[in-house]
Amino acid sequence: MGVSGIRAVRTVDGRSFSTEWFPTAGPTPDAEDVAHAIRVVVDRPDAPHSLGVAFPDPGYSAALKAALVEEYVSEVRVISEVAGILEQLSADPDFRYRTVALYDLGATGLEMTVADIDSGTVYAATRTSEMSGEVLDRAVRDHLLTLDILAIPRTESEEHALLEFSREIKEALSTHEATQTSDGAFRLLDRHMFELQIMRAAEHSATALRDLAEMSEIPPEVVVTVGGGARIPLLKEVLERYLRIPVVVPVDPELISARGAALYAARVDQQQTAESGASRWSVTSLLTPLVRFGLPTLAALGFFTWMLWPGAGEEPSLTGTQDTAVEKPTVEIVSTTTPAPKAAVATTVVIPTSDAPSVTTTAPPAVSTAESRYVPDRSTDVNSEAPPAPPPPQPFQLPPLQLPKFQLPELPRLPLP
Repeated sequence: MGVSGIRAVRTVDGRSFSTEWFPTAGPTPDAEDVAHAIRVVVDRPDAPHSLGVAFPDPGYSAALKAALVEEYVSEVRVISEVAGILEQLSADPDFRYRTVALYDLGATGLEMTVADIDSGTVYAATRTSEMSGEVLDRAVRDHLLTLDILAIPRTESEEHALLEFSREIKEALSTHEATQTSDGAFRLLDRHMFELQIMRAAEHSATALRDLAEMSEIPPEVVVTVGGGARIPLLKEVLERYLRIPVVVPVDPELISARGAALYAARVDQQQTAESGASRWSVTSLLTPLVRFGLPTLAALGFFTWMLWPGAGEEPSLTGTQDTAVEKPTVEIVSTTTPAPKAAVATTVVIPTSDAPSVTTTAPPAVSTAESRYVPDRSTDVNSEAPPAPPPPQPFQLPPLQLPKFQLPELPRLPLP
């Protein structure tokens, strides 16, 4: 944002920029003018994917956000002009300094800032209106009135027109040694005379920047002049003489904050797109191994579990598979009626005594309350032989005892008295 207009830049690769100018009715564009210009850009068929705006002060940022809401524009990255300048400097591969002193000479004042490019930390900052673009324009205006070739302006419009003419002369002296009328009849102002008129203000600004650098926590390594007034050759000479550090004047210094805002918006949007893509791929990365390896693994575990632990009615083997060497009989169930119990089986118990007769007992049929496994009955098999009966146990007898016989001696008879 400059005098009487809004500067807009556009980039595709982050290195080359195209510039567009949006004029405004007032001398300084307000938040509504910026929001309207953004609305015009958004409505175009080739609207950019990212939008960034560099604001001059925090109060302007709040007004700009409210104006963007009224214009129904969203997803606009709003940063300060200092942050935009640091963003552009950090993206420049040829710029190898870290702590910088920014000398931003604008139309209404001079802003001086000492900041760190990598972290964006601002160590010290100040603003003065003793040095500004308007102060330099009035110096040229006063010189033109001393030439007696121009009438003293009597209305506000004539004063505004004279200041615009003085600004054009000031900007021409940045690249030319002298200026004159279109017909060449009068020499208006040369660079040497212009530098003499602004020397005191330039030296005061250099002294203020040197004091700010001494107050800073970390001293600056380089001075970067930005803004429309950075093109004046005298400013670079004075700053180098007072601060004794390199002074860098970037290409198109009045557009550096706008370029930084564009780079910042593109970088933030790319980060958000990458984060959303990473979260989407994180879910896919979790589901893909599960589908590819998890389901087959579960199926294999179920198969081995079925092989090792068979169900009811199956006999497990030591190898985990069914034993097919012995052919098992199959049972065909004809009806659900419970069959009658088998007939009683007669068993003979022989008591091994010489005089006891044999006793025959009949055992009642066994009644089972639990379901028993089917066992084939081979008692009627013709070829099968009954196992031999076990031998009868020996009867319990005590061994005979022979008591010894003792011969007592004969006692003599005692005589009776």
